[in-house]
Amino acid sequence: MPTDLSSIPGAGGGRRRGRSGPPGRPPRQYDPPLLGDPRRSGRLDAPRPRFGRRPKGPKAWTPRTQRRSIPWSSLFIALGFVLLGAYIWAQFWGATRVDVAITGLEDGAQLTLDEASGLDVRIDVAQLDLESGLEPTLFFNGLPAVDDTYEVSEDGVRWTPPALEEGVHELSMSVGRPLLDEAEFSWVFAVDGTPPMIDVASPQPAVPICSPVTVTGRAETGLASITVDGEDLELADDGTFTLEYDNAPTGPVLIQAEDVAGNRAAAEVVIPVEYPSSQSMHVTAAAWGYAPLREHIIEMVDAGKVSAVQLDIKDEGGIVGYDTDVDMAHEIGAVRQEYVLEDAIELLKGKGMRIIGRIVAFRDGPMARWAVDNGRMDYVIQDNEGGMLSKYGGFTNVANPDVRQYNIDLAMEAVDRGVDEILWDYVRRPEGDIAGMVFPGLQVPEGGDDLAEKQAVNDAVVSFLAEAGAPLRESCVYQGASLFGVAARNPDAIGQPVPAIARHVDYIAPMLYPSHWVRGEYRVDHPNAQPYEIITKSLTDFQTKAAGSGVAFNLWVQDFSIGIPYGPAEVRAQIDAARDLGVDSWLLWNATVRYTPEAITPDIVDLPGEE
Repeated sequence: MPTDLSSIPGAGGGRRRGRSGPPGRPPRQYDPPLLGDPRRSGRLDAPRPRFGRRPKGPKAWTPRTQRRSIPWSSLFIALGFVLLGAYIWAQFWGATRVDVAITGLEDGAQLTLDEASGLDVRIDVAQLDLESGLEPTLFFNGLPAVDDTYEVSEDGVRWTPPALEEGVHELSMSVGRPLLDEAEFSWVFAVDGTPPMIDVASPQPAVPICSPVTVTGRAETGLASITVDGEDLELADDGTFTLEYDNAPTGPVLIQAEDVAGNRAAAEVVIPVEYPSSQSMHVTAAAWGYAPLREHIIEMVDAGKVSAVQLDIKDEGGIVGYDTDVDMAHEIGAVRQEYVLEDAIELLKGKGMRIIGRIVAFRDGPMARWAVDNGRMDYVIQDNEGGMLSKYGGFTNVANPDVRQYNIDLAMEAVDRGVDEILWDYVRRPEGDIAGMVFPGLQVPEGGDDLAEKQAVNDAVVSFLAEAGAPLRESCVYQGASLFGVAARNPDAIGQPVPAIARHVDYIAPMLYPSHWVRGEYRVDHPNAQPYEIITKSLTDFQTKAAGSGVAFNLWVQDFSIGIPYGPAEVRAQIDAARDLGVDSWLLWNATVRYTPEAITPDIVDLPGEE
């Protein structure tokens, strides 16, 4: 029998290339690979792998498609840790957090010097525990604040520094915290005591009446506000501005500015009008109506002694000397027709004269008496018993709107009839102790004394001139005011403040008659005997008081005798004194309208058409 070596243990073919399975386990059988077609197919088929391979990507295996479930107990444990951590953080935050609230100062504030001189700053610190020894520490401009400028209490810190200088400042505070760095707070603010800049010329150059006016200037940029007469003013990028008017305003233009710190500045711009050189004489209604005096006036005109004539519209007696259309004048019995106003104007203008219409404003006997008789005591200045103040036969109340309007109505009627300017006289209160005068309706501050009442009268006079000036300017008519000589030195004595009046009229006609001064006035030994000297001193005072207004002057000249005879030399001395001060306009005054033509030479009269 043939021998089969494979059946004998330990015998058989080639070397073992692997170990057999465990005892009792038959060895693994490997099937030979199946051979395909003996013809070449290009490659052998590889055995199928045990894991699927992704077509792309680095992984060589496919993850599980079924998620593992997390036990609910694990979720609850994790949530508990989160809540515990939040609680601990909240407790820590509450123990270390510092909340502050400040009053009396804001971060980024802009303060004026006045505001910075009275600071009272309170910094409230919530949950401040002083017993723990953790007190706030205050610093000013990087240095510990001076101890006596602040105090610490359970509510926080109070800081009351002395007046601060201009510049940028920083107030800061630190508060200790357990386990953490100090909590720090700071507030930066600026102190600015410089008023905003407004650069505009005043007075402006004089302009012709009834002509357009342009005013230019510059203001600081970045202002909180800037206005002109209460209306917003637009600035260019470089701060320049332009104001345009159809006609020069009758009073000052007020420009007001405020910067972001609250500093304020104001500038008044006065725009005077060119007043024509004027040499004239006073003519009453009665004088013009009386042929011999009228002829004297016309002779002066024809001889070239004057370039203008002043005609009375309403005189010192309150009489309106022509047939007026103003009803109030007729109602109070003020009309006494002495001449026809239009005829006089026509004749004089035909001779090249300008016409000045004079109106005595508040010395008005007819209106005062009518007011008493008709229960209109608010029309008059009263005494302390409620009766009419008897001085000058009755003085009407500058504070009363009806009284003011009556005078303005007469002025505008005269304008309509051809006068070239209105010259107010007695635009004042009566001289004397104001304590014995009552002005119904006068705006005096509550509790005001005599000084406050004087100021209120001054303001009322100025406001009347401002009110009257508006319609006159619209009609291209000049407005002047006759002022007593005492007004420059003692305006409160009569209610004629020269600086303020000068800014609301086109010219001032000061009454500086030498005979009206006491000896030694203005350090002139005998004013009545020294007309040149007293005019020089007193007119200079008026010019000084009116400086900055651009107002013109038209001097009342004494052509009458009181105490000392006045002739050509004395009259001419007054005119020469004025001319030496640059004032070449004047009005001759003589209550009887009898003048001294010999005092006037052609070289001091500017007739129409002459260079």
